[in-house]
Amino acid sequence: MGKQKGRASSSGLAASLLPHAQGAVPTVGFGGYHGASRVEPAAPSDPDAPVRPTPDVDAEVLQHLKRLGRKDPTTKLKALSTLSILFAQKPGEEVVQIVPQWAFEYKRLLLDYNREVRRATHDAMSSLVTAVKKGIAPHLKSLMGPWWFSQFDPAPEVAQAARRSFEAAFPQSERRLDALMLCVKETFLYLSENLKLTTQALSDKATPMDELEDMHQRVVSSSLLAMATLIDILLGVKLQNCDVDSTNTENRSLSKVRSATLSAAETAFCMHKCFLDFLKSKSSVTRSATYSLLKSYIKHIPHAFDEETMKILSPTLLGAFHEKDASCHSAMWDTIIVFCRKFPEAWSYCNISKVVLSRFWHFLQNGCYGSKQVSYPFLVQFLDSIPPTAVMGQQFVFDFLHNLWAGRNQRQLSAADSAAFCIAFKQSFLWLLKNLSRYSGGDSSDDIRIKLISDVLAKIVWRDYLLFSDGTSTGGVQLSHKSSVLTANTRYSMYYLQDLEKCIIEILDVIEDTENQFLNVSCESLLRDCLDIIQQGEKLPKFQDHVEQLVSFFLSMDRLVVHKGKTWPLERLARPLIEQSLPAIKFMDTPSLVKLLSVLVEIFGPTRLFLRNFHKNDEESDMKSYLELFNDEFLPWCLNGKYSTCNLKIDLLLSLFQDECFFDQWCSIIKYTQANQKRSIDKTSKIKDQFELLTILLQKVRDRIAGGKLRNLQKNGYLPEHWRHDLLDSIAVSVCCDLPAADSHVNFVCAALGGSDQKDRICFLSAETVRKILEFILKNLASVLVTSAFKWPRFAYALLLAVDPEHLTLPEEQSSSINFEMAQFAFSVLQGSLFSLGLLEEDSAFPSVMAALFIIEWECSMALTLAEENDFQGHKDDIDAGASMHKNLEDYLDEKMHLKANLAESIHTFHQSLSPSFWKNIPLCSLSRLANILAQSIRCAIFQTRELGVDRTAVLCSEWVVDMLKLIGLDHMSLQRFFDLLLSEGEYWPLWLKPSLQNGHPSMKVQFEPVITDEIELKHQQFVAFVDRLIHNIGFSEVILGIPGDLHCATSQSVDSTPPISSLSRVWMAGEILCTWKWRGGSAWETFLPSLVQYLKVESCLEVSFLSVLLDMLLDRALMSEGGQWVLFNAWHLSDSEIEKIEDRFLRALVALLFTTTNIEDCIWRESGALVFFEKLLSNLFIESTVNRKCMKTLPFVMSTIIKPLSGKLKLNQDSSYTDLVGKCILSWFDAAISSLSANSRDIPEQDIEDWMQVVLSCFPLRITGGVQKLVLTVEREISDAETSLLLTLFMKYQIFCSTSTSSSSTSEPTLSMTIELLGVKLMAIMVGYCWTELQENDWRFVHRMVFKWIESSVLLVEEMTDGVNDAVINQNSSEDVLEKLNFVVSAIDKLTLSFSESALVTLCYINHLGNLHEAENSQSLQLIRSGEYAEGNDKMVESILRVFLASGVSEAIAKSYSEEASSIIGSSRHAYLHFWELVASFINNASPQIRRSALESMELWGLNKDSVSGLYSILFSSQPIFHLQFAAYSLLLSEPFCQLSLVRECSLGGNSLHGQLSDMGQGTELVSDSEKALHLRDELSALIEFPASELLKTDLTDRDRVDVFIAWALLLSHLQLLPSSSSTREKILEYIQDKISPCILDCIFQHIPVKPAAPHGKKKDAELVPEAEAAAKASKDAITNCSLLPYVESLWPIGTRQMASLAGSLYGMMIRLLPSFVRTWFTTLRDRSLSYSIESFTRQWCSPPLLLDEFSQDSVFADENFSVSVNRSAYEIVATYKKEETGIDLVIRLPSCYPLRHVDVECTRSLGISEVKCRKWLLSLTSFVRNQNGAIAEAIRTWKSNFDKEFEGVEECPICYSILHTSNHSLPRLACKTCKHKFHGACLYKWFSTSNKSTCPLCQTPF
Repeated sequence: MGKQKGRASSSGLAASLLPHAQGAVPTVGFGGYHGASRVEPAAPSDPDAPVRPTPDVDAEVLQHLKRLGRKDPTTKLKALSTLSILFAQKPGEEVVQIVPQWAFEYKRLLLDYNREVRRATHDAMSSLVTAVKKGIAPHLKSLMGPWWFSQFDPAPEVAQAARRSFEAAFPQSERRLDALMLCVKETFLYLSENLKLTTQALSDKATPMDELEDMHQRVVSSSLLAMATLIDILLGVKLQNCDVDSTNTENRSLSKVRSATLSAAETAFCMHKCFLDFLKSKSSVTRSATYSLLKSYIKHIPHAFDEETMKILSPTLLGAFHEKDASCHSAMWDTIIVFCRKFPEAWSYCNISKVVLSRFWHFLQNGCYGSKQVSYPFLVQFLDSIPPTAVMGQQFVFDFLHNLWAGRNQRQLSAADSAAFCIAFKQSFLWLLKNLSRYSGGDSSDDIRIKLISDVLAKIVWRDYLLFSDGTSTGGVQLSHKSSVLTANTRYSMYYLQDLEKCIIEILDVIEDTENQFLNVSCESLLRDCLDIIQQGEKLPKFQDHVEQLVSFFLSMDRLVVHKGKTWPLERLARPLIEQSLPAIKFMDTPSLVKLLSVLVEIFGPTRLFLRNFHKNDEESDMKSYLELFNDEFLPWCLNGKYSTCNLKIDLLLSLFQDECFFDQWCSIIKYTQANQKRSIDKTSKIKDQFELLTILLQKVRDRIAGGKLRNLQKNGYLPEHWRHDLLDSIAVSVCCDLPAADSHVNFVCAALGGSDQKDRICFLSAETVRKILEFILKNLASVLVTSAFKWPRFAYALLLAVDPEHLTLPEEQSSSINFEMAQFAFSVLQGSLFSLGLLEEDSAFPSVMAALFIIEWECSMALTLAEENDFQGHKDDIDAGASMHKNLEDYLDEKMHLKANLAESIHTFHQSLSPSFWKNIPLCSLSRLANILAQSIRCAIFQTRELGVDRTAVLCSEWVVDMLKLIGLDHMSLQRFFDLLLSEGEYWPLWLKPSLQNGHPSMKVQFEPVITDEIELKHQQFVAFVDRLIHNIGFSEVILGIPGDLHCATSQSVDSTPPISSLSRVWMAGEILCTWKWRGGSAWETFLPSLVQYLKVESCLEVSFLSVLLDMLLDRALMSEGGQWVLFNAWHLSDSEIEKIEDRFLRALVALLFTTTNIEDCIWRESGALVFFEKLLSNLFIESTVNRKCMKTLPFVMSTIIKPLSGKLKLNQDSSYTDLVGKCILSWFDAAISSLSANSRDIPEQDIEDWMQVVLSCFPLRITGGVQKLVLTVEREISDAETSLLLTLFMKYQIFCSTSTSSSSTSEPTLSMTIELLGVKLMAIMVGYCWTELQENDWRFVHRMVFKWIESSVLLVEEMTDGVNDAVINQNSSEDVLEKLNFVVSAIDKLTLSFSESALVTLCYINHLGNLHEAENSQSLQLIRSGEYAEGNDKMVESILRVFLASGVSEAIAKSYSEEASSIIGSSRHAYLHFWELVASFINNASPQIRRSALESMELWGLNKDSVSGLYSILFSSQPIFHLQFAAYSLLLSEPFCQLSLVRECSLGGNSLHGQLSDMGQGTELVSDSEKALHLRDELSALIEFPASELLKTDLTDRDRVDVFIAWALLLSHLQLLPSSSSTREKILEYIQDKISPCILDCIFQHIPVKPAAPHGKKKDAELVPEAEAAAKASKDAITNCSLLPYVESLWPIGTRQMASLAGSLYGMMIRLLPSFVRTWFTTLRDRSLSYSIESFTRQWCSPPLLLDEFSQDSVFADENFSVSVNRSAYEIVATYKKEETGIDLVIRLPSCYPLRHVDVECTRSLGISEVKCRKWLLSLTSFVRNQNGAIAEAIRTWKSNFDKEFEGVEECPICYSILHTSNHSLPRLACKTCKHKFHGACLYKWFSTSNKSTCPLCQTPF
């Protein structure tokens, strides 16, 4: 049925051919194309002319034409597509030759079943007619019939294609019309022939019957529509006015066409017997087309309908209402209406009652059979077309309406159907009411009208609308509650009821306009039902629904009638209803009735509704009467507090307001509320007091004012000012003071104030009252702060109330609950009326109120933080570790804290809800006041808080500031004013630098020798920590520089210009932070300087002058102090710990600032500024001609930091005034230093030598770089020849000076000072770094001697410390005694000696570097360094360094044996000399095996409590780790000879033990018993290897325990890799791992490898890895390939998630290489399928390929005469072939692609001379070996082969495992049963005993 959709109707197509106006040339054609040309008729061909032979036609075209005859639609489509292209490409002269053949195919193809074939046929037709143009004319008559017919194809796309082809032939509509007229006979003939076709005649027998029926239906329906459209076009307009007798040639031609058309049409009409057979067709499409054709005949060929025809057609057409197909109804109705109007006498030819009306009633009752929207609009036309004589009597009217009503079928009624029904019912009812005289007969038409109104409109329609059952009784039965039952199971849709009420109202309105005398009857009928509903009330089952329908009815009546100015609804319905029902409404007091009353009042007005004689008396009298009615009747009733009707009665109350008496009414309401404030409300009501009623009233007034809905108030009451009243003010003030405050009080005050949102500015209180309420809110909010446990909230309390803190009188002590209740009440009022309270600008407490909210929230956050710390500290044993922090707080916080937390949470939520526009709308003065209070409160909180730590307080306060600033959004100037106040100077801040102005610009001044107590220092540190956090959170530019963070300097400024700093800059604050240097939770080096550097990298303008000011001030202050010894300052390896050693805080700040700002890339410290700074420094070097000692102390520190960036310019020969000046100064300083050394020591004080040497040495920086394994010393400058020469001279002078001092020491003269000697050691390092090529043999001897001396000094120092530790632990008296002794030992270390040794190590490091150089081999210095004497000395020094390292580790091991705290003391001591130990570690990694053995033997001879290996483990797993030392220890533990001792507990260097283990490391195969093979790892290693995985899983990814466990596993796996595969130690370790270690360590490993979920079996492409997983993947692959974990242990430090991921990946790779069975055991136990798929995918992609490659390379190595192994890499197969004498077996081992996660499969492919049982046993044996092997497959195959060999040698197998060699430990069966003599493996027997719970022999069952 869906195929006819979209097909154009005959009328639509006809309209497309009609001209626009009479007499005009038709311009609209098919499809809307325009044209005016005519088609010239083609010359008729002579039928008697001989047939001309067909000229040669293109063979390709003929071929495709032949293909059109095939049945396959695809072939046809391809042929038609090709023909379309060929027609377009070939000339028209060629194409016209094939038109006859085409015409034949065209007619046939139009009947094809496939719609695509038909469409393509028309496309080809378009191409053809476009090509041939007028060549189509000779064939037009034969083509026109099918052409026209095809334009009515049911398929829209086919019909459109047909029209396009027709329009292509005839572009103008006139030409198309002429073509139709020319071929009218042929067209009618073709269509008639189509109608004669039968189903069988359409195609051959092979076509399915359903297709044939479909084709026949399509041909018939299309032909009928084509014929109807042809009649409409030709006879409708074009030919209807043509004159036959006209002399006009055109008219005569048209007359002939008309005659031909009529003749052809009449012939068809007679031929097909009026087409009645088609009306009986089963096809609805055919019936619909037939109706359309008959309509065309009736309209244009009426003379064809004679009497005989009428007798046949009249019952058929008038009785057509039995048509049930909705698709036919439109055409059916058109035909019936035209037929009735054209032939009114036709009603006499049929039985009207039986044929017409009976079927019509059924048609209506059944809802027009689904065509409501189509059929209902025809009903009035049908009624009008029925002749008056056809139906008689009033019964027809009632039958029609009843049947129409019955057919509405509301359960299935759509919105459109509902609207159509109601409109049709209204139109039909009104038409019948108007034309009742036609059906009245002899009765009075008025009586019938009354009956029609009462029985139909009132009893049926009205009651149906009121949701009562059908009241179709005509006996006038009164409505009773028995009959008022809703129709069962009926629910009317909303749109139906709305349509129905509109229908009723419009009927009543029309009756009032046209039949006014019947309006009273109508209204009385409706009114009776309304009154009965109200009187019966809730006795009715659906009482509320009935009343809601009444309400909706009156509202619609207001919209449709009352607004037009008509009064009949008031006079006839509303007022009578109220007069008779008001007492009942008040008595029942139900929501629905109150709503009805309120709606009536709003619609008609209270005075018109309640006063019948309104406007008949004088206005004053009317208002007086109405006011009495209002006060006596309505006011008490509306405010009685009944909860269910409260809202509605207040709506009613507002509707009762009138302009004339508004103020009296409002005053009455307030007085009534005040008088009845204490009166109890109905107990059943939820309304607690009169305030709730007043609140609801005020809120409704506000809503109506804002929405302009006070329709009844036009003069008074429409503005908020009209509602203000003194009584209302007094009530609001009294409510605020009344406690306890109820929610109703809050709601009332908020309702009176308004301002719940930004748009609500309606306030019903006076400005003075609002001010009082605001002060009340402030006082109650501030009262919370008085109860705080901190001091600073009380200061804030004084700020908020604007009183002097010293004269502050706190409020009386009240319970916490009362305080918080008052505060909560105040906050609720503020929250509900925020925008009204903020309207007061002058002298308002509003900013103080807003500040109080912030302060309350801050105080609560601090209190909660303190409670959290105290609770978790005091109750940590009672609190479950898994419980949340919130739950813990809930358990332990007291009531006060709960109240405070709830209030703070409410305030926080309130703050977050405020929009930025709220803060922008606050006046600037109020915002400034708010910021002032908050700034002072924060300062007070920082300085006065003692309960929390410094860092926690700083974090909290900075978070307060950040959150507050984000909320209020201050502009830049306001923000800077806030910072000025917040960071202003005070008693505790700042201590060192204070702000000042110089030349109008911000600067700073030094505060000399401030008095600093512990309290002042603590408070100062708290504030510095706060400022530092503030800079971190807000930004350096905002806080320090005073400029917006996004402000960039103008690019037009000169590069060398130095712009003035911002007037808002706080440069002094940066200096203060730098001078403070360290505080709890941070330091200038860790936090402030990185912020400064980060900013400098981005910005580059104002900070330049800022730096200059800061540097100048720090330099000035640094020059005032002694500075300290530069020689003890490690400028070559600068770090925060080194800078911290500078005692003078100003010098320390200066050095730190210079280092961080001048040693970053693209240094922005401009040369001009550097020059000024350097000149200033030089200007202070001499005071007149005397050297300034203080400047001399400062100068080396400055030079060591600024010389590095300067050296880059010197290197590039970038000459400038700055570089020239520096170069000249260095040379002059050389001269001074050399002069001081050249003079007699008695004449020159040593101070001069120290000072000048320090200055010179600071100008030659060295840099130590490199990784963990090796440190490299590099020079930082390229020095000139002059400097080289001076350096050599200085070194020579120093040697002479030293020799002189040494010789003088023998004569009891003062020896060389330690400072000068240390300077000499540093000078040696500089000489070796800068001038090693120039040094002579004597120089090298001096260097070696001094280096050896100080390295040996460090050895003695550390070994003394170790002895001291050993003695302290051995000779312990108590725990405190041991720790005290250890602390003393650590503190006794000589720092100066280590400084000497450190410089000596630097020198030795560079010497070793020179020894490894491959360039300049002929250099004398290199040859000297590599000579035997020096090389031997070098080895001794490296051995000494190794002894230092081992001794330090042993000392920590000894301390650790006592306690972890003792171990921590030793470990911490190294951090004080971090660089020294880093240098030591660099030598350890490069020590030769001989050196390591010699050092080990020396340590063994010492006889300490712990050995060297224990010391290495202590360093490796130290509680105070240093990663250089850890890696050195790890490397030593894996190197010779330590690797022989570092794994198994029993091994030692003494006696045969070492020899035994060394032989065990080889290929020894000595057989020992199982009891002798017990293996115990060293305790340090086993403790970590056996660490519970369940606990490890809970730790952080970088936790110390986790790191130690991973390192221990790396050590164990590395040992396994080093051990030979045949080693018994290796087998025992593998057995130990398999039996005692849980594979859950792999769970921990994969916590670091975030593999993504993968599809099973690798069906999905591998997803891209996250960075950590990618690092782990590469590490695992590399570990498998290189068999080493060393690179990933080395790169572990500094420890991070990515480094741990790399180590985890390498561990996984090494595990699946060395422990495949161990890993497989873990993998098979995984329960998370997604995780297992992901791990399998990860392994398959990254690990398995290199592992399989290695397996295949190993398996193809070994073979002998009996055994061979071959590999098939592509199939992942290993084939093992074993041959022995006449027997042989081939076993295939198949490895999975994710090896080793999945099990290996083993299959026997061939066996010879071996029984099936034995073959199976061997197969199982190999399978067991392969699957249980922790190692390579090759090792399993080798073991299995040995098992074979043993069997052939006669060795008996173990009866338990059926194997000779045990699958795990490869042992032989040795434990024999005394009874049956069978031998068993010890492991198998142990497993048998443990699983069977027996101790008997498995075979003979005798006790074993």
